[in-house]
Amino acid sequence: MPSLRGKITATGAAAALALGVTVLAPPALAAAHGGRTDQGRAAADCFWFGPTPSLASREQNYAYPDSGATYWAAMFTLPVGATLTFDGEYAHARYQSLNSYDVTTHVPTDALNDVSTAPDPGSRNPYLPGALRAGGTHRSYTATVLGEQRPADPAARAANTLYAGVPGQRDIALLYRVYLPDRGRDATGGTGLPRPSLHLADGTTVTGRAACDAVRAQHRATLPLTSLAPDTYRALRDQPGKPAGFPADPSPVWHTFYNSATTIACAFQGQCGGTPAKSGGQYSNRDNEYVSTEVSRAYGSVLVLHGKLPRTPATVGRQPFVATRTDLRYWSLCSNESVATTAAVGCLDDEDLVTDRDGDYTVVLSLPQDRPRNATSANGVNWLSLSPRGDGAGHLDNSMLILRNMLPSAAFGHAVQDTRVPGDERAVMGPYLPTAAYTTTAAFEALGRHPR
Repeated sequence: MPSLRGKITATGAAAALALGVTVLAPPALAAAHGGRTDQGRAAADCFWFGPTPSLASREQNYAYPDSGATYWAAMFTLPVGATLTFDGEYAHARYQSLNSYDVTTHVPTDALNDVSTAPDPGSRNPYLPGALRAGGTHRSYTATVLGEQRPADPAARAANTLYAGVPGQRDIALLYRVYLPDRGRDATGGTGLPRPSLHLADGTTVTGRAACDAVRAQHRATLPLTSLAPDTYRALRDQPGKPAGFPADPSPVWHTFYNSATTIACAFQGQCGGTPAKSGGQYSNRDNEYVSTEVSRAYGSVLVLHGKLPRTPATVGRQPFVATRTDLRYWSLCSNESVATTAAVGCLDDEDLVTDRDGDYTVVLSLPQDRPRNATSANGVNWLSLSPRGDGAGHLDNSMLILRNMLPSAAFGHAVQDTRVPGDERAVMGPYLPTAAYTTTAAFEALGRHPR
């Protein structure tokens, strides 16, 4: 095995919550198993909790998860003068990253992803365009996490450094993500989890359980969840005089996710304008941006999307080299319940999606019992379930869709990241923003084979 080493230095972070939300803590999750030695595995297992989420578990299905990704979380506090280091190795996967979060608002503060992490001397970065992805050795890297705010000037950033600081808070929250492991690899991409060692102010280094205890690593529960209080959600959803399908429109409209408050104001109060900040929320990934739309079976039992898939790098089949001509790193479409539960039903990622030779796709969404017989991949049609639980709060016809774009190329210009103000989504994204229309099972089946 290669000699792994990684240094992630961490100090505290802080912030204040501006939204009227309730903070919930789902039950404890099983420990993740990673690392390359018994000592390293013990350190990883007591430091990280997860993996999350599991779409099959109500307790673990939160914060709009993507089934193409696996997440491990850490929440801890450093002793004064101490630093924390991790041994890390690039995963055999589409993507990996480390994000830090404001522990109160759950907004991302910074991210250190695979391409922005330089390899150790003698190793290589297998995520760079044209790089060799294969090979189990020479994959180690070193990174640093500081309890400082991200510099306003990008040129002032230190190399391989994640800035996790928020004024006034000592706790640090991290999420380690791996998207689409190569076929035959485990959820970590075959490299295990980053392994911590604690370096105390007196020069002592402790590892394993002693390190986890010293930083008070929280291994009892997952990260806290920001959720609307049930009464608040009901007041927003059950406004008098609204149509049965509210907050969905008869012709679905996609809206860029700027922040949680803007999403709620737009969907439920019709306040979709202004110049909101793209600050994120719900433990969002800084490398992703999102558009969402509310949908309702009150307008039709079947929803049909047509769109164009941006070019993304195929990786699941263990392709030996990184593609050099792509539009995005990753694309997915997820079916979700609502802002009331932040739960997902299922997702299609770019390697799942069936397209024609021009990259155009059709996705049919319905409840399983309403799925048209011709909504199959053999007919060039993708199918995704709408929420059988509705919004998860008693409205069985309602659900929502989320479309993700990750790391667009500078030359693409049609990603969610290129939207600037609410309402410009269609003009900016063009055919890469799917159209959506309601129909019935019988009407779609009447289109026959290869419906468009």
